[in-house]
Amino acid sequence: MIQFDYNRRVTGTLANLSAGGRLPHAILLEGPAGIGKKTAAGLIAQISLCEGEPKPCGVCPHCVKVEKRIHPDVRFYTVPDGKKEFPIELVRQLRQDAYVLPNEGCCKVYILDRAHTMNAAAQNALLKLIEEPPENVRFVLLCENRSRMLPTILSRVVSMELELPSAEQCAEALARLAPEHSETEREAAAAGAGGNIGQALDLLGTAKPSRAAADTRRLQETLLFGDRYQALKVLAAYDKDREGLRQLFTLLREAFAKLSAAHYSHSGADPRLLNRITATQALQVSDIVAQAALRAERNVSIPLLCGCMVEEVKGILT
Repeated sequence: MIQFDYNRRVTGTLANLSAGGRLPHAILLEGPAGIGKKTAAGLIAQISLCEGEPKPCGVCPHCVKVEKRIHPDVRFYTVPDGKKEFPIELVRQLRQDAYVLPNEGCCKVYILDRAHTMNAAAQNALLKLIEEPPENVRFVLLCENRSRMLPTILSRVVSMELELPSAEQCAEALARLAPEHSETEREAAAAGAGGNIGQALDLLGTAKPSRAAADTRRLQETLLFGDRYQALKVLAAYDKDREGLRQLFTLLREAFAKLSAAHYSHSGADPRLLNRITATQALQVSDIVAQAALRAERNVSIPLLCGCMVEEVKGILT
């Protein structure tokens, strides 16, 4: 079955509608790029075509084909390369195809990506189809901003807003989607993307997660055993990189939190680190870094922010 565990409100709503036989013929999924709208649309397609119970069963031929993206009754439409708008020609093509009977399943599912880029003419053409849809046809509109959709469209669809996963949930998803990367790289990418799985996957294709992971280790060592100048030298590389700084702060906060927990779990942490800092101090440092991360989102001066953070941490350790 398609994995979509982190948006439990949406999956719960879909499960309830499916169990009651009330799955709408037109659904709009709203959320920023990379949040998982296509994954959610795939889940809706599985629920629509599944022959097992409960739906989706994940093992029937229809569920398997949807997951492999080879089901002939699931059609995906998006903005063509080189274009900025979802063209009306695609809507007209969809309208013609919608009246053709399904190939294998009980219905046909049309997934319209970037529906918010449709102009008024394209949306009105789609409206005629949604108002009086053929039998056994479902529409899933993927939208980044529902305010760009016509009120007449919104009145005829069931809208569901996707939630942004936490950085921890994002890292768990990356472990499944990108196991070839190290845990620290995945955590750094999840932090840098703010939990957005699609953006985190893109980040994994860059050097930023590796850099943040390496700098986290350096900074932790420097804060514990080095001087203020050495710590500020590591942080100076992020003076104009707030995204990278967010990754660094998230990893550093987690590193000190784990160090605090290691005092009680004896989980194999570096004895040098454990001997340098108490569990209480490590937790205090983790909180200081977390507060610095929050301040970094408020457009404050990064050098000043980093300088204050280093002073607070060193004050805890003296």
